Amino acid sequence: MVVDFRGVSTPLAVANLRRHLKEETMKLYLIPILIILLVASVLGTSCGPGLQTFNKHGISFKVSEELRLEEYTVNFEKQTFRRGTASYEQGAILSTEKNFTLLWLTTVPEFTQEEVRLSILSTPNAFGSLAGTFQAQVTGDLVTEQIADFKVTFADMQSSLPGWEAPGITAVWYCPTSQRTIQLILIHKQPEREMKRFIRSFACASHK
Repeated sequence: MVVDFRGVSTPLAVANLRRHLKEETMKLYLIPILIILLVASVLGTSCGPGLQTFNKHGISFKVSEELRLEEYTVNFEKQTFRRGTASYEQGAILSTEKNFTLLWLTTVPEFTQEEVRLSILSTPNAFGSLAGTFQAQVTGDLVTEQIADFKVTFADMQSSLPGWEAPGITAVWYCPTSQRTIQLILIHKQPEREMKRFIRSFACASHK
């Protein structure tokens, strides 16, 4: 399956335009890409006590052992991604339940705070590009906080179907060791607590 999100107003489109206008100084934005499985019972799944460790592409983290993780190949320039092997430079990990998404992209130089802000605020646009009644919106103010070794900017989200709502969170941080920007999109009953637990388990390494 190939996911095509062209036509969605996102920082990626802005970045591609800027790169076209001034190639040597432009950089791609990290875009929040999210496929939504429209089944409310799995979107609110909370992480159980057992954890599994993911450790590939110079990225390591721990998540609930209940999540079934899949790698995605990402092509930010063509604005598509599909199931397949991710790379060190860019990629995504999604749970089949679609309540966990992690994306990364090599970004040199590091994003400005304004670019981070745009990445977070554009997250609902990915939901809005999908057919159906699933909706999401950023509901809280942007907060920047030091969590473990990372300066993390995040905001609360609310996801909804008719007659159902679930809290979530989206967060962006930079890993100087690998020069990659990371974005996490998480739907969880206690999103901020789980996001912080996740980031404390997160590590990234330079390309060998």
